[in-house]
Amino acid sequence: MVVAPVKSKDMEFKVFISNQDSICGECGENLGSKAWIMLAGEKGALCLSCADLDHLVFLPSGNAALTRRARKHSTLSAVVLKWSRARKQYERQGLLIEPQALETAEEECLADAEIRELRRDRESVRSAAHSK
Repeated sequence: MVVAPVKSKDMEFKVFISNQDSICGECGENLGSKAWIMLAGEKGALCLSCADLDHLVFLPSGNAALTRRARKHSTLSAVVLKWSRARKQYERQGLLIEPQALETAEEECLADAEIRELRRDRESVRSAAHSK
């Protein structure tokens, strides 16, 4: 029996949008502020090229169906986080995923857009009736 490895949230790749000037710990490039970096232990901050994530595309948060499907089809993904000074915590900005996974997910979302719209309408009527 083959057991698939369980992917926990602790094992996710995380990319941070920095608030201060950063320098890549591998190539030494000055990344400036607002750079997209990955933390790599003793090496410190790595640019996306040195972290081997520069081929991924950014999918902003906001569309749950597209995000779920894109992550499912992408063999490599990273969560993009940004520090919120007001809330004093990291906030999720979106995902870095493979381009072909995004294309596949967009096609799937277009194929069943009408069905999802009907479900949303039905659920809103049901919740409105339930709240009365």
